[in-house]
Amino acid sequence: MKKIVLLVLTATIVFIACSKDNKNEKSENTCPVVTVSMVPQVVKDSFEIRYPANTVITWFNKDSVGYCAYFAVAGIDKLAQFSNNGLFIMEELETNQEGQNEDSTATAGKGITGCECDLHKEHD
Repeated sequence: MKKIVLLVLTATIVFIACSKDNKNEKSENTCPVVTVSMVPQVVKDSFEIRYPANTVITWFNKDSVGYCAYFAVAGIDKLAQFSNNGLFIMEELETNQEGQNEDSTATAGKGITGCECDLHKEHD
């Protein structure tokens, strides 16, 4: 009888723990995708000056205080952040580890805080 109670209790704990993990994934704070027409011209111009040979795949609105441009260079996914007035903030690139990004501009912690621009939001 003790074994059955212990087994039921263990199964219940595992079920509850897994249930909480799924809720955490759904509450992830990702930035919304926006159309190119919603991005201020000064931001698009700033991207074109900084990355003249590249095309933005997806634009994200960064908590209404800036924008992120998702693009690829030589097969490497990159994310560039700009303020609403076109000021370049930082660049991130995808590392080999799944879900890991690296600040390639040595400005870690200086970017816009808030929602996260997801490199694979629209592309997985």
